[in-house]
Amino acid sequence: MKKAILHSIISLILALLNTVKAQQLHNLKPYELIHRQLIDVNHAEKFATIQVQDFQGRIKPISTLSLELLRKIHGKSSFSYIDKEYQKKQLTPTQVFIGMQYKPDSWQLLEFIKIDKKAISQLKDLIKINQLGYASASQFFDFQGNYKLKSLVASAYTKAPGKRSVFDKDIIKIDERINIVWSIFNGQFLKIFPKINDPDLTWYSPIAKETEFNKDDKLFFSKIIPTYFTHLTTGIEAGNWQKANEVIELIKSFQLKNGSAIILTNKKVNLEIWLNNNHIFLWCLIGYTCFGIVLMLFSFIRIFKKRKRTIDKIIKGITILLIGMFIVHALGIGMRWYISGHAPWSNGYEASIFIAWIGMLAGFVFSKNSSFAPAAASILAICLLGIAHGSLMNPEITNLVPVLKSYWLLIHVAIITGSYGFLALGSLLSLIALILMCINTFNNKPETENTVLTITNINQLTSTIGLYMLTIGTFLGGIWANESWGRYWGWDPKETWALISIIIYSFVLHIRIIIPKNYIYIYNVCSLFALGSLIMTFFGVNYYLSGLHSYAKGDPFPIPKWIYIITPIVCIIAIIPLFKNKTLSINKNRL
Repeated sequence: MKKAILHSIISLILALLNTVKAQQLHNLKPYELIHRQLIDVNHAEKFATIQVQDFQGRIKPISTLSLELLRKIHGKSSFSYIDKEYQKKQLTPTQVFIGMQYKPDSWQLLEFIKIDKKAISQLKDLIKINQLGYASASQFFDFQGNYKLKSLVASAYTKAPGKRSVFDKDIIKIDERINIVWSIFNGQFLKIFPKINDPDLTWYSPIAKETEFNKDDKLFFSKIIPTYFTHLTTGIEAGNWQKANEVIELIKSFQLKNGSAIILTNKKVNLEIWLNNNHIFLWCLIGYTCFGIVLMLFSFIRIFKKRKRTIDKIIKGITILLIGMFIVHALGIGMRWYISGHAPWSNGYEASIFIAWIGMLAGFVFSKNSSFAPAAASILAICLLGIAHGSLMNPEITNLVPVLKSYWLLIHVAIITGSYGFLALGSLLSLIALILMCINTFNNKPETENTVLTITNINQLTSTIGLYMLTIGTFLGGIWANESWGRYWGWDPKETWALISIIIYSFVLHIRIIIPKNYIYIYNVCSLFALGSLIMTFFGVNYYLSGLHSYAKGDPFPIPKWIYIITPIVCIIAIIPLFKNKTLSINKNRL
């Protein structure tokens, strides 16, 4: 009885102390909450090299894990705050990751959880959201510890994915962020402890209870993280990070001893961290945007200028710069291939990156015929890299799903996705040809007609190559399907739309025989709108239709608003040349 009374008294005292501490923390300003757990940048860089196993079983540096988690929670690659001198400061993802486990009470009060714009108006009366659209973790719970979004989350999950509103999807995303935050607080993501001779090659977090380490490893497993947090306090208060750095080396030695079967080499770890810190594909996007648009501009100017020597030199210089970006692009794909250990076109993000590269390759192949080819390829790359770096695709490197663990990934998928690059380039060239036809409608010049002929010729060549690749890739896909699923063809949405694209582009390439009159105009119009079948085959099937090839399994994303602007503009461009018959009567024998 006395022990029970004593236990109750101790619990009451601890509760009172926690309440007093919580009240004290609530009175601190954001920069004060950060400074009480501010991790030294150099120490964070060392901690970032520790390897961790994610929930899909992939081994990667903590640098990658912390970056992925911060993007999901905060929507950015770093966390910014204003210090006491009103200067903007930034925390790296690893600093945030360590701090959230070392001092979770600070991060419960900091406003860093992203609230989607469309959900703010409906949640602002329920939780406190700052002007930048962020809320703190504490705002999602009342004083009794009840989760404020519980009913909204339950309602969203009861609906079929295709019937969820935008608000339902935002609520699910916010709920996922809250779960990630609390999992970091609890140390669930810190799976850094491998067990020797484990047949499942599983690594464990500090809170794992059902573990069977040997005596020495068990002692290390249970004591190392509390010891590390103690040394973090010394580092923050005294500025001495030596002991904390030594703990990092001890953890690495433990991993090397127990997890040698799947541990990464230092070279691979350092390369992945470099790739995390240097957004190589984003730089490619910027380079293609700058050089590609300028090249397109000078390509148009060249048609209307009599003295072309200077412009030709400029075009040549810009093309060389584009080739440089193309090489950087290729290196980025190669690094991702080396890091992941498999061909980097296994998901939507990687496929978009690869198609952009193939499109640029096709543009350079025909750059001698016309500077419009690499310029159009740059526009294609800009669109695909822009989509890849938007909010629709996850750039995370993941392990392959079982069906993709095949040499056919390297053959079938590469040929199929590569065909998209050639075919999409042809469609963009047809848009340029139609724009020139529009110009020719108001200002007829032989040079314009010659350029249209050249572009149409390149279009036919790229589309022919693309159609051959798409047909061969679809045939090889049937062989892979027989090996994986026991049948060559099953009218899966991806298979069906690949066949539709083959039929459409076959028709487009035979227009000169089917409709010989004004076929150059008709060919370019049909080639342009044939792009819709590729968009449906690549994006539509993956995100709107459920099938064996789908990335999103029927969970659609809203159609971008710019589609509703671009489509009527393209239709107008296709119609304008009809107003002048001379534009349509270019001699087909000159092609």
